[in-house]
Amino acid sequence: MKICFAALPLVFFVTVNATAEEYKSITTAGYSNLDFNARDGDELSTESTYYFSGKETLGPLREFEFINKASNLSAAYYHRSIGSTNSDSFAVAGEYFAENGFVLGANIADLGGESFNTIALGYMFTPNFLMKFYNTEGNTYSKFRYNYDLNETDYIGFDFSADVVFDWQVFSSKYFSKIGDDQYISINLSYLNYNEWNDYWEVGTNYYFTKNTSLEASYDENNDYKLGLSHFFNRNVAVEASYSTRLGFPFKYSSFGSDIYKTIWNTDTEVDKFELGVTVQF
Repeated sequence: MKICFAALPLVFFVTVNATAEEYKSITTAGYSNLDFNARDGDELSTESTYYFSGKETLGPLREFEFINKASNLSAAYYHRSIGSTNSDSFAVAGEYFAENGFVLGANIADLGGESFNTIALGYMFTPNFLMKFYNTEGNTYSKFRYNYDLNETDYIGFDFSADVVFDWQVFSSKYFSKIGDDQYISINLSYLNYNEWNDYWEVGTNYYFTKNTSLEASYDENNDYKLGLSHFFNRNVAVEASYSTRLGFPFKYSSFGSDIYKTIWNTDTEVDKFELGVTVQF
């Protein structure tokens, strides 16, 4: 069984400090090797987003505000090969933030041969509270995002998504804190309730040794885990590497196409995944 629903990737908000870097474009490219019990697979992906106004970091070079407020355009490509089976996915998307608080969005995606066209309408009540509604091929979804500043550096962000008949609900939260002169930590929590499927939870953390280097770890209810390392060589170029285990791909976050989809894969297949990636920010 596979279901798709509209969602935003998680990013986070704090008060910008004097050492913040500013970027207008973020491009990622990655390769993954999938090791199944009886066969292997590969994944290739690339995504690029252009922001019409600059986005400032929150200290670490890979951390940005929780609620994006910058109009943007993005494009993405994803390829998966498992045995003799190949699939390709494409997406283009855009968001416009008006001065009066209204938000308009649209995206066109072809996910493995299935076409999904999405339109979105939202309103930003305050810089810390955004509400959006999506319509994808006749299905309507909602999203609420709220950010609470704990002090000048620490914050907690909340995200809640659901379909109009409440068949599924997703709650996510992230806590961010500065713990040293150039050190930070974040803690993530994600919870899915799907009426026709078991609930699912995942927790994770990122520890930033410096604004350039971080260690990632996560764990979920299936006893799966992920360990990863990210390092910026300068303000523009970073490399990432990680290893993870999965029982299928339950509640797998995907940044594929800005503001497009998360995908749930309900399978009993165990997968070991090795990932290498590059991020370029200008």
